[in-house]
Amino acid sequence: MIKRLALIGLAAATVASAAVKFPYPQAHGYPHTSVIADVWNCAGQTASTMLKNQFVTYLKEYYEEQGDLARIKFDDKARTVSEGIGYGMLMCVYFSDNQTSYESQFKKLWNYYKKNMNGNGIMNWNIQGFGGAIGTGGATDAEEDVAVALIMAYYQFGNSQYLSDAATLVANMRKSEFSSNGMHKLGDQWDPYKNPSYVSPAAYELFKDVDTGNSSFWASAITTNYNLLKKNQNASTGIPSGWADNNTFQPIVGNNGYNFAGYDYDAVRAPWRWAWSYAWYGHSDAKELSTKLAAWVSTRNNGQLYINMKPDGTINQNGEPCKSNGCKANGSSIGTLSSVLIVDEKYKDLLNTNYGALMSQQQGYFHSSLRLLTGLLMSGNMQNLAKATPVEPQTFTIPEDACKDTTTYYENSGAYGWNSTSVELSDESNTGVYMGKLIKGDKREVYRKVESVEAGKAYVMSWDATQSEGSNLWLTYAVYADETMTEQLCGAMKKLVGGQTVAQTCEFTATQSGGVYLALVLNNWDEPQVAISNLALKSADGQAVEIVDPGPVDGIAEVAQAQQMKISVSEKIAYVQLTNAARVSVMDMQGRVVVPAVKAEAGMTQIQLNGLTAGNYLVVVKQSSGMKVQQIHIAD
Repeated sequence: MIKRLALIGLAAATVASAAVKFPYPQAHGYPHTSVIADVWNCAGQTASTMLKNQFVTYLKEYYEEQGDLARIKFDDKARTVSEGIGYGMLMCVYFSDNQTSYESQFKKLWNYYKKNMNGNGIMNWNIQGFGGAIGTGGATDAEEDVAVALIMAYYQFGNSQYLSDAATLVANMRKSEFSSNGMHKLGDQWDPYKNPSYVSPAAYELFKDVDTGNSSFWASAITTNYNLLKKNQNASTGIPSGWADNNTFQPIVGNNGYNFAGYDYDAVRAPWRWAWSYAWYGHSDAKELSTKLAAWVSTRNNGQLYINMKPDGTINQNGEPCKSNGCKANGSSIGTLSSVLIVDEKYKDLLNTNYGALMSQQQGYFHSSLRLLTGLLMSGNMQNLAKATPVEPQTFTIPEDACKDTTTYYENSGAYGWNSTSVELSDESNTGVYMGKLIKGDKREVYRKVESVEAGKAYVMSWDATQSEGSNLWLTYAVYADETMTEQLCGAMKKLVGGQTVAQTCEFTATQSGGVYLALVLNNWDEPQVAISNLALKSADGQAVEIVDPGPVDGIAEVAQAQQMKISVSEKIAYVQLTNAARVSVMDMQGRVVVPAVKAEAGMTQIQLNGLTAGNYLVVVKQSSGMKVQQIHIAD
């Protein structure tokens, strides 16, 4: 359940004894818009804590050190590209808080950039791990983001060397990556066309102040490059392209390799930069660009904010680039297209909805990078530290009774064991079910117990999935060992095609005798819908296993309502009494997991709280699609 945060204000205050000057979260409005994502959920997470959790995961997955150097791993993790260094440096500045300063990581990323500079004082764009360049020459967007990160680092960490380094880098960029009229180039060694997502007007405003004697140049860069953006933007949808003609600025195929001129993985950064420039500086051109795109975005649900759209907003699922590179909503497309919603209060609810969807997208170097950067802007955490006043981060407390859901929802019958509280089910049988409209939540989840298996034996579960007509969906499926769904036996994500039937299989070895649990998860919008049929179970040698009808599921209206729990705390041990087996984890009040999920059987389970300081925490108990949360207190 995602709610709008309306009870906690962030008034400007002097930050006392902070490790950094602007400790995360600095979640508040910008000089030119007060519209930010301010959602929270019943696990005690706010927009800021959801994002910080994503950043911690990102560091573990993509940040790597070697001595005084550090890099951000690319999709091919043996490589690093210069843009990733810029992304990482920006994140280290903005995610530093009163508990953890990421200045050490910031310095090591900056060292990596400097180690891989070419003769123009620009980082070569493609590096083999901690080795040498495998792609020479710079990429202008990387230099822009690194320079901004250096400037912001001066105001965050207080080291004047960062500002001096920024001035040197900006001068190098001006000399080698921009034309005399301020028009950006693609890099210091190539410029066959233009890239709208390389245009960063907010950065150029900052560069006026650090590039001594060249303020007028950067003013011209702002005007010249906005002219490009306005000519490149689609007149109806407001969608930019990844690449633009050097003279007309109209969309061209450019460098994406798919003979496609549209909203590719280069284009996605452009709307974020527009919204950023408006939020910080109120540029009328940025507002014009953002307003046009926001009007179109508001006509789509977030599951229709596709990557690789044509400039008119349509996709070609059976052709390129969809066939080879995919055309679906993801962390890259949802975040960037939703960034522009901050320009108008009328889009506030949609901004919150899309922000929640953004947090649930799959990981990936680029998807995760863009999720974090756009999330910073959307949540009010990407302030201009050169002009902002620090605020004291606030502790969020779930309002009393706010998470008691009294809404009457559609209730499924639970026939043949098909179980869901998030999607309307129909046509239930022992071997199939129809997954219809969303009831509540942010995704459509269906569960079914399938009996019977023997421990140690190998099996193949299979079924057919038929999607109704419409845009393609992705169906995520998994088989779990038991109802707590902590032990996944097999699983994958497969694309469905409108009007077609796709056969799917899941091979696993049972770890215990009895039933296993099939989980099916669809995108969160109502249409199109999916019919599951021909559910079957066979042993590895091809022998059919009869699927037992488990009968109707009791309490289908809310799985968790049947879960009675009593929790007490004594001497750093939480005693959790449950009526049914479940997953149990502990979060702090910022929504960060401090005790990872463990399987708790029915009866009494002890959860060790060693290492946790005195204060309030949340015990989260989850079973199938239901969840309960209870606050606990650890005394001194």
